[in-house]
Amino acid sequence: MLLAVLLSVAPLAAQVVTGAIAGRITDTSGAVIPGATMQVQNVETGLSRSVQSDAGGRYVVRNLPVGSYTVTVQQSGFQTVVRSGITLTVGSEVTVNVELNVGAVAERVEVTGEAPAIETTSATLSNLVSQTQLRDLPLNGRSYDELALLAPGVVEQTNTGRGAFGGMGRRLSISGARPLHILFLLDGTVASDYNVSSIGGESGQALGVESVREFRLLTHSFSAEYGRNSGGVFSMITRAGTNEFHGSVYEFLRNNALDARDFFNRGDLPAFRRNQFGAALGGPVVRDRIFFFANYEGFRRRQGAPRVSSVPDANARQGLLPDASGVLRPVGPGPNNGINPVMLPYLNLFPLPNGQNLGGGIARYSVDAKETANEDYGLARVDFSLSESSSLYYRFAISPSERVSPGSWEPWFGGGTNRYQFHILSGTHIFSPTFLTEMRFAFNRTFPRSTTGPLDIQNGALDFLPGQGFGAIVFRTGAIATGGQDVALTGFGNGITAPRDLLHNLFQVSDTFSYVRGAHAWKFGFDVQRLQANYRWTPFPNQRGNYAFANFNQFLLGRPAQVNFPALGPFTDPVRGDGFSDPIRGWRQTLFGWFVEDAVQVRPSMTLTLGLRQEFVTSPSDANGRHGSLPSVTAVQGFVGPPFPTSKDNLSPRVGLAWDPFGRGRTSIRAGFGMFYSLPLMGRIWDTSTFDYRFARSFVINDPPFPNPLAGTFTGLPSTRGVQQDVKTTTSVHWNVELQQQITPTLSLQVGYVASKLTHLEQGPEANRAVGSYLGGATLLPDGRKFFAAGLPLINPNFSQIQWVSTPGWGIYHGLQVGVLKRISHGLTGQFSYTWSRNLSSVDQQFGGEVTNQLVGPLDLDDLARDYSLSNFHQGHVMNINGKYQMPWDRYLTTGVARTILGGWEINTNWRATTGLPQVVGAGFNVSRNRHVLSADRPDLNPGFSNSPNEGVTAGCPGIAAGQKLGTPDRYFDPCAFALPLAGTYGNLGRNTLIGPGLFIVNVGLVKNTSLRAIRESMNLEFRAEAFNLFNRANFQLPAAAQFLSTGARNPNVGRITATATENRQLQFGLKLTF
Repeated sequence: MLLAVLLSVAPLAAQVVTGAIAGRITDTSGAVIPGATMQVQNVETGLSRSVQSDAGGRYVVRNLPVGSYTVTVQQSGFQTVVRSGITLTVGSEVTVNVELNVGAVAERVEVTGEAPAIETTSATLSNLVSQTQLRDLPLNGRSYDELALLAPGVVEQTNTGRGAFGGMGRRLSISGARPLHILFLLDGTVASDYNVSSIGGESGQALGVESVREFRLLTHSFSAEYGRNSGGVFSMITRAGTNEFHGSVYEFLRNNALDARDFFNRGDLPAFRRNQFGAALGGPVVRDRIFFFANYEGFRRRQGAPRVSSVPDANARQGLLPDASGVLRPVGPGPNNGINPVMLPYLNLFPLPNGQNLGGGIARYSVDAKETANEDYGLARVDFSLSESSSLYYRFAISPSERVSPGSWEPWFGGGTNRYQFHILSGTHIFSPTFLTEMRFAFNRTFPRSTTGPLDIQNGALDFLPGQGFGAIVFRTGAIATGGQDVALTGFGNGITAPRDLLHNLFQVSDTFSYVRGAHAWKFGFDVQRLQANYRWTPFPNQRGNYAFANFNQFLLGRPAQVNFPALGPFTDPVRGDGFSDPIRGWRQTLFGWFVEDAVQVRPSMTLTLGLRQEFVTSPSDANGRHGSLPSVTAVQGFVGPPFPTSKDNLSPRVGLAWDPFGRGRTSIRAGFGMFYSLPLMGRIWDTSTFDYRFARSFVINDPPFPNPLAGTFTGLPSTRGVQQDVKTTTSVHWNVELQQQITPTLSLQVGYVASKLTHLEQGPEANRAVGSYLGGATLLPDGRKFFAAGLPLINPNFSQIQWVSTPGWGIYHGLQVGVLKRISHGLTGQFSYTWSRNLSSVDQQFGGEVTNQLVGPLDLDDLARDYSLSNFHQGHVMNINGKYQMPWDRYLTTGVARTILGGWEINTNWRATTGLPQVVGAGFNVSRNRHVLSADRPDLNPGFSNSPNEGVTAGCPGIAAGQKLGTPDRYFDPCAFALPLAGTYGNLGRNTLIGPGLFIVNVGLVKNTSLRAIRESMNLEFRAEAFNLFNRANFQLPAAAQFLSTGARNPNVGRITATATENRQLQFGLKLTF
């Protein structure tokens, strides 16, 4: 008797949260066997499905929950074959080709074994993070999003500001895409809000690893079922109950006493305490029919946050300030040494100094404050097997979090809160063995808030605007008093952007149908999403008023230089149009998408997948009609209404080819091509329409009265924002080709070329610059350079600033991606990935805050090619290694005591090495005089120098000594390579020419498993000791790169690094009881 069972695993992107088992039934001569009965049974839940092979011997069983399966094949005249050990993962199709031998049906042949990790039916590039990796690999803070870095083509943006435009978790760029273009899915439904490029609450961690069964990262050329975003899909599925009770109880802790010092902190380590604890439980309610699973996890962090401020000294608080010779003199005539009585209650808000006297009436005040972060995560899931043809599950997850950061001194504080809620009701119905449907209903809510306080000072007696709470007082850079130092006094009060409330609701309905007929496997369906965003947002100016004083002298006299504050309510403007200023918005938007896809088995060893998707998305609209835009940068008045037309021309063809050239399931050649869109959702443009000048009006008063700004005379022009009326949808074209090869039964290799071309990238620069800097009309020098004379008027004299959203950007990515997978044998399992890539773009961020250490906006709005360079997300070389090794001596331990003490040890590890991120070298101020308030100016490159001069020693130039070693934190690059351009011109240096420091980090976990079978057969106690950044390597952030001060002098801090991109060595201990 001869039995041949060939298996292969291929990720079917369309199978978002389930998988499929498919194959072909033949006899020993290779002839197909129609009518054979295939019974597929889930070992964990008892779920059973039966189908028959068609005329071509083919069969497929779709929409199977992930888990372990047994396949039984029966046909009259042949022996029965039972295949066990089949593991189905999220989004995968396991191909089981069975060869039957002649015999009696009562004769059974049983075969057990894993499928080779070769993908023979899909061109989608993806990486599975298994349940074993989630549970075993060391995770600092138990944040499972870190494991996305295991996939080829994924880089982490350590130079991004977490929380600037979304979640507090990691910012990931997948195969060259922007972090904002990633789609996060939880059980097949959207799991993030419209601004989020990461997951994670105020703790900065993606909690709930115990509730995640596995996740798959789709990195390129995914199927037509996926839409909305073009930059990759992070698809997570939650655990479900089984016929056996299973659970865990755990706690993990960290303490600064176990940590190494930061490279830049040679003193005592700030206090740090972190506890993570929780429990999980799952099992049957009714065996084979109803199952439950629940998980709770708590996160508590307390860490030191030292604060150092500049405050008035004792004499200054009495109105006595030193003159140029150091003699104390009253600030003015009259009582209290001339202090304005109105200022006394505000003066008393400063603390008494407790540190060094800096002269000039100021001294240091320091306090060992503490930052706290709390987060609670909970999940509950119930699964129902209604019948052999119908199943249903409901899942709810919630994660409230809070972070409190101390201000410069008490009582001021900042921070934020967040509250994630995710509901899903999903059902599957099988109409026939070849036709089924899966429908999902989801309601998800995220509610991030920025907080500041206290707002109530002396029962509102010190408010600048009645009923709005206490605002802010700031001091401009310069001497704080006559004869004082050039040190700015520390301001105080409540920040400009807080409180900020961003309540997002998502209502989602989707239905996917699967139909198999002969060699064709059809999938088609639709997805409808209703988006709501209820905002309170006032980024300019401070909702409560913001007073600026030139120095402390003027503060004591009650003479502010300027105040800015918002209009609240209706206002008149005869030039630009009347309006109603209000920070409240209720944005609404609807997305609809449909798709159809056919996976054709052209021949037994070749599958061709053809798909088409189309998506429509309405323009965002405010529930109260407070939305609008400028029609152009030069317009005097805007319009009220949706900021741009409905986006509907988003046709996405997808093609994939998978070929097993030898028909043995050990070699696969795959190729894919497709178009993908990142739709213009409100998260990318909402603030543009929100801050239209008629609905978010601010006022500026120079030399205003204090403390009531409403008594002053309004001056200045309003700021506004607008959207290009023919704005395009960001488009990405993917293509790839890959070879996969099984080397041994436990070792496989993949090598692929991956590429994408991006067009219509969003940008949101300040467009109201000097005449000639945009829309043509520039003066040219004889050598062709643009020249801007001093004092040129703005393009649009009716506004001070115009932030203009448009889509002229483009980019391209080429990558060589290599992966090696070692399945467990001899106690060793592991994974290796390497990526060489080149990522180019003309623009990388829409607004400031998405990427730090970068200039905001293009240098020349009329010549965007000047900014075409390495992308901010470029990392030329990235390598990851992860693995687990079980100590080999367990089999030699025969006694119970020896096995208990010496047995059950394993080592888990994760290594990561990358080259550095690119950085733009800036001029430091608006030397071009194009009146770009954020200044994207760059310097000239001196002849004979590299544009990334970080090797050797400094050449020497005014302000920079020669002979300083480069590539160090004190002087990472040579500032002498750059020169100040001629005033009124652009520098000739390109964007992102400097390559920053690379990264190398090793995380290791030592684990001891102790069986408690005397209590319960499956009970185990796990002790973990984990070291993050084991070798305590200092991985540096990007250096300061602003070359010059506004005076034209060289910036003395240029080229210096003052922070690290990763933490110092940290130890974490954990104890987990599982059963």
